[in-house]
Amino acid sequence: MKYVLIIYLCTFLDQPQCFKSTVIPFEFPTYYDCITEGYKYSYNSLKEIDPTEIEDKKLAVKFECREVKLKKEKKVDT
Repeated sequence: MKYVLIIYLCTFLDQPQCFKSTVIPFEFPTYYDCITEGYKYSYNSLKEIDPTEIEDKKLAVKFECREVKLKKEKKVDT
């Protein structure tokens, strides 16, 4: 199994709402690898945003590791 990391930028002003998502273009071999990288990507994403904007809009990052279904290759008899 492989996993992809999806990062969401969310606001928690009134009703929580996520308005931007980014799929990280990399496949992780395990869920553990994906989830630990998710925390790193989340932290780095927040560091790129002006702290005043984070405060004003009550921004936070949410992420998920989604399993990628791999198709089995058909064997060709030769």
